[in-house]
Amino acid sequence: MGPAGRLAIFILFIVLGLIVATIVTAVMIIGSGAEKKDLLIWVQGISQLIMFLCPALFFAWLFESNISVFFQTGIKKWQTAPILLAMLLIIIAIPMIDFLTSWNESLHLPESLSQWEAGMRQKQATSQELMKGFLARPGIGNMLLNLIVLTAIPAVCEEFVFRGVIQKTLVGWFRNPHVAIVTTAAIFSLIHFEMFYFVPRFVLGIFLGYIFLYSRTIWASVLAHFTNNAIIVILTYANSCGIINFDPQNIQLPNSVLFGIISIVISIFVIILIVKLSKKNQKRYSKSELS
Repeated sequence: MGPAGRLAIFILFIVLGLIVATIVTAVMIIGSGAEKKDLLIWVQGISQLIMFLCPALFFAWLFESNISVFFQTGIKKWQTAPILLAMLLIIIAIPMIDFLTSWNESLHLPESLSQWEAGMRQKQATSQELMKGFLARPGIGNMLLNLIVLTAIPAVCEEFVFRGVIQKTLVGWFRNPHVAIVTTAAIFSLIHFEMFYFVPRFVLGIFLGYIFLYSRTIWASVLAHFTNNAIIVILTYANSCGIINFDPQNIQLPNSVLFGIISIVISIFVIILIVKLSKKNQKRYSKSELS
């Protein structure tokens, strides 16, 4: 079966996963006596596992002889440096993402679509408020729970789906990894249904795509994705404890344009470093295996 057919089947798996996740979480909500806020965080985590990770694993089991090889879950010694650089890249990119977020949020649709824009902005604000409610819960236990359910699970599930299945399938379709990375990043951003955060998430998706392509292990993009999510969780906890006195979800950098440009330049440099280091070390590792 060709890439287009595989992709169509995978979309079907995602839809089926969504239906199953909806049923399971509905049963959880109806049958549980837990407080709504405590339950919602578990509902979100379980939904992601059923809707994303399970279809990705089933897809690989159905079409590939070795799931581990397909997702490139192994980590060789030479891949350690690219993984660490990938996590550093996400931290360096924070000012750039902050700048792009402010710019994206300032955009407006034509007046004829003003009602649709207002609805989208309200939906995004509601989603952000819900997330703030999860993250603001006091206590180290809640922070650790957030790191698992809101950070680790989404990082694993989304990377296995978008980089592990969709990007690899599109590479086979387009015969061009760069087109596949950009297309996957666009899908990755669109699927979150936050149009006024589309650009920064799209750029993040491109970074994650190149990290996966050149590191040759899914865990590089997973850990980079985890780092992006974990920064917010940890800083929000630090803010609630009084360790820092700014809102990590609304960072206002002085001279954001300058910091954004510097961040872009350094981020590009780190990506080039990851590419060169990965190619060099992979060749060296291949030669040592043959000798």
